[in-house]
Amino acid sequence: MTAPARAPRLAPTAGVFNTLVRHLNTRLAARITELRLLLAAENETAYAAATARDFADSDAAGYIDRTGLEA
Repeated sequence: MTAPARAPRLAPTAGVFNTLVRHLNTRLAARITELRLLLAAENETAYAAATARDFADSDAAGYIDRTGLEA
């Protein structure tokens, strides 16, 4: 049975680099989440505008029956 392989010894700058990468990944994850929320808000705005436009077109064409709503 053989002993497990020892982990290679890293240079002191490797720890600094790894810490920097970890920090930047954390910041990027937060930024990606923020951008996804902004994109979702923009999509909702576009969907709302398209729905309003479709409704206005249907109303102008006379497809919407408003009989009995004049109360």
